[in-house]
Amino acid sequence: MEPLTKRQERALKAILKFFDDEDRPPTIRELAELLRCHVKTVYQYILVLERKGYIERRKGRIHVPPALRGDRSVPIVGRVAAGTPILAAQNIDGYLSLAPILCKREGTFALTVRGDSMVGAHICDGDYVIVRQQPTVENGEIGVVIVNDEATVKRIRKAGRHVRLLAENPAIPPMELDTAAEDVRIVGKVVGVVRKIS
Repeated sequence: MEPLTKRQERALKAILKFFDDEDRPPTIRELAELLRCHVKTVYQYILVLERKGYIERRKGRIHVPPALRGDRSVPIVGRVAAGTPILAAQNIDGYLSLAPILCKREGTFALTVRGDSMVGAHICDGDYVIVRQQPTVENGEIGVVIVNDEATVKRIRKAGRHVRLLAENPAIPPMELDTAAEDVRIVGKVVGVVRKIS
């Protein structure tokens, strides 16, 4: 990337700070207010920052590459059952910002929990589970499992070709699976839970 002048660097820092504070890009007017300058001047900064490779514009909105802003968001790729398994359809429903400690590896994503089978592990209906994509988990760890095209979050115990998916709710019995007879695939390990409190 080409070096920036002090004024261009100030404009870039203002954009990055706005991203951190608001979790969205600033508008040209918002940036003009932050920099205390005219909208035309801000537009010139944007053109230069884009030409030098520090930002991109998509549909008129400023986009900063994740590597430059230390992106702390992961895609929300769907819902996962904490009860009866639901169809495992992957669609990005948005992005969830996280502390950097949860997102150090690529392949980390979030799922919205539906159901109450994991309340004993403090995973409740409406929570987001943060999942590190990996094909196996250690015995007793909580993971996301696809069983015959349906996804669920459970504590996993393996013994040979048999897998037990254990709920953290005494009202819900364990699922006993034979991997030779059923299509069972571990998607990843649950590494965190995020809960919105209104």
